[in-house]
Amino acid sequence: MQNDTVFRKRAAIIIAALLFAACRATPRRPLNVLLITVDTFRADRVGGNTPAIARLAREGIRFDAAESPVPLTLPAHASLMSGLLPLHHGMRNNGVGVFPASRQTLATTFAASSYRTAAFVGSFILDHRFGLDRGFARYDDEIVRNVTDSSGTFDAERRGSEVVDRALAWLRQNDARPFFAWVHLYDAHAPYAPPPQYPQTYDGEIAYVDTQIARLLAAVDRGNTIIAIVGDHGEALGEHGELTHGLLLYEPTLHVPMIIAAPSLAPRAIRTAVSTVDLAPTIASLAGVAFAPSVDGRDLVPDLINRREPQSAPIYAETQYPATFGWSELSSMRLRSTKLISAPAPELYDLQHDPGETVNILTSQRRAYRDLSTRLEQLRTTAVISSPSTVDAETRAKLASLGYVAPTQPTTGVKRDPKTVAPLFRAFEEATALLNAGRARDAAASLEQLVHDDPANHVFRETLARALRQSGDIPRAIALYRQAVALAPNDADAWYNLAVALQDSGNAREAAAALAEAAKRDPNRPEIHNIRGTALAEAGNLAAAENEFRATIAADARNARAYNNLGNVLSAMNRHEDAAGAYQKAIELAPRYADPLNGLGAMLVSDGHAGDALPYFDRALQAAPDYYEAQMNRAVALQISGNEAAAATELQRLLARLPAGRQFDSERNAARTFLARLPAQFRR
Repeated sequence: MQNDTVFRKRAAIIIAALLFAACRATPRRPLNVLLITVDTFRADRVGGNTPAIARLAREGIRFDAAESPVPLTLPAHASLMSGLLPLHHGMRNNGVGVFPASRQTLATTFAASSYRTAAFVGSFILDHRFGLDRGFARYDDEIVRNVTDSSGTFDAERRGSEVVDRALAWLRQNDARPFFAWVHLYDAHAPYAPPPQYPQTYDGEIAYVDTQIARLLAAVDRGNTIIAIVGDHGEALGEHGELTHGLLLYEPTLHVPMIIAAPSLAPRAIRTAVSTVDLAPTIASLAGVAFAPSVDGRDLVPDLINRREPQSAPIYAETQYPATFGWSELSSMRLRSTKLISAPAPELYDLQHDPGETVNILTSQRRAYRDLSTRLEQLRTTAVISSPSTVDAETRAKLASLGYVAPTQPTTGVKRDPKTVAPLFRAFEEATALLNAGRARDAAASLEQLVHDDPANHVFRETLARALRQSGDIPRAIALYRQAVALAPNDADAWYNLAVALQDSGNAREAAAALAEAAKRDPNRPEIHNIRGTALAEAGNLAAAENEFRATIAADARNARAYNNLGNVLSAMNRHEDAAGAYQKAIELAPRYADPLNGLGAMLVSDGHAGDALPYFDRALQAAPDYYEAQMNRAVALQISGNEAAAATELQRLLARLPAGRQFDSERNAARTFLARLPAQFRR
C-alpha cells in the first residue's frame, strides 16, 4: 500500500508538470470582448419578443435584479464604462461635462493591454465631446446632422442597422489582435418609430433592436469572446405617472437587463441585486486584464465561476434632471429588497412584497429608513466636483430633438417634489414631441397651460417661446425669453435664445447686448461666433463676418450652419471658388440641409451655369418643400436655361402656394413681376 501511494503521488506530480509545460508552450489566447448597450430597455421586455437576447440569457449569466445608477444615457454609460457611480465620475446629466481624463475605463484598460478597440454609438448623447472616446482607436459617432434655420433642431440619432453595419465592417477586418468592441443601440428611446415592418410602438423598437443584436452575435466566435448585453436605463411607459425616464427613481427606469456570456461561465441566473457599475470590473477580470481597484463596482467573477450568489451590497441611484426645471433632485439607496427614495417627501419600499412600489412603508420601518438614510448621507459626502462645462447651442438643440432639456444653473428657493409634478412633466414631454414634429402651434397651446401651472419654471417659458418663434410670433417669443432670463439670469442659453430672437426681429442693438451676456457666461460657445457673424454680414462687414464664421468652424468642425454662412459671405465677396467649397462641406455634413443647396445653386446661376444649378434647387425643395426662395431661384434658372414655359409654371405654382399675409408680400411681388416679363403665351 505504501509503494502504491508513493507511485500515485509521483504520477500526480508528473501529470501536473506535463500540464504546466503544456500551458507554457501554448499560452491562452486573450478573449475578445463584445459589449452591447441597449438604451431605454426595460428588463421585463426580455422574452418572446427578443429571441436573440433571450437565447443569450439562457446560455450565459442572467442578472435578474440589475440596477442602473441613473436613468439618463450619458451618466449611465460613464458608469458602465468606468465602474464608478455618477457622484464619483462627475457626469450627472446628459449634455454637460467631460469624463475625467484621470479615470480608467474599459476602453483605456483594453487599449493598454494591446487590444484593438472601437465604439459605434447610436446617439449624439454619447458624442466624443463628452469624453467616453478615450481609449478607443475608432469612435464612430458620425451621426448625420439635418439642420435648418427654421427648425433649430438636429437629427441626433441613427438606426441600429447603420450602427451594426459599421460595427460588422470593423469586426471583419483582418487583424490578429483580440478586440474590445462597444455597440450602442439607441432605438428604443422615444419617439418610437422603428422601420415600417415593425409596430410603431415601444415593443416594436424592442423587437427591432433584438434583430440587430442577432446580427452581431452571429458575427463573433462565441468560443473565444466575452459577450455582455446591458441596458443603460429603462422606460416608465406611464407607470407612476412618468411617460419616459429621467424624472423619477422607480424600478421601471432603474431595473435593466444584464447578461454576460463567456467560455468560462456556466449558464445560470443571479437573483441578488447588483449594480451596472459592477460590469466593468467583472468584464476586465473575465478577460484577464487588470482594472482600477478604486472603483465602486465589484468584480463578480469569483462568485460566477464558483456558481454562488454574490453578497448583497448597497445599491445607489440618482437623478439630477428634475433640478433642470427648478424641482428637487432625487437619490435612492437599496439594500436587498428594501429601497429608500430620498425626496422632499421620502419613500421606503419592500420590493420583494411590493415590486410595483405602491405602498410607502416608511412610518412602519423607521429603523430601515434611518439605516439607508445614513448610508446615503455618507456616500453623498464622497461626491466629486463635477467638471465645469456649459452646454453649447448644438448640444442643447440635439438634446431637445431627443426630448431632453439640457441642464442649467440651479434655482434657489423651495424645490418641488418630482413625483408631485409628474403630470406637468408628462404634459411637457408631449408638448416637446409635438414641437419636434413640426407642430409648433399645437405645442404652444399645451405650453401656455404649463407656464400658468408652474410660473417659476424658466424651462417651460423658454420652450413656449421656441414654439411661438417657430410659429412666427416673434414679439411674444421675445417677451417670454426676457422673462426666462429674469428667472435664470445665470443661464447662458436663456441669454443666447433672447439674442437670436432679437436678431430675428431686426433689433440688432439689443441682440448684441444679449449675446454679450451669453458670451460672458459661456465664452467658448461656437454659436456665439456664428450669430455675431450673421449680424456683421447683415451690416455689410463681410470680412469680419468671415472671421467669425471661421472661428465657429475652428471650435466645431462639423457645424454645417457655419459652413453655409461662410459660403454666403464668400459668395457675396465674389470668392466663388472658396464659397463653393464651403457650401459643399455644409452639404457633406448635412445632406438634407436646404440652405447650402440653394446657395450653391444661386451662385452657379450667377456664374452662367443655370442648367447645372437645377439639381441643387431640386434637392433643396425636396428637403424643404416650403423653401420659397429656392423655388423662385429654380424659376430663374429655368428661364435662363431657355425653358420659359417651365419657368412660368414654376412661378404660378409658387404664387398658388405662398401663404396669405404681409410676411410673404416680397416673395409674392417678385414672383408676379418676374412672371409678367415672360411671354404672354406662357401665362395663364
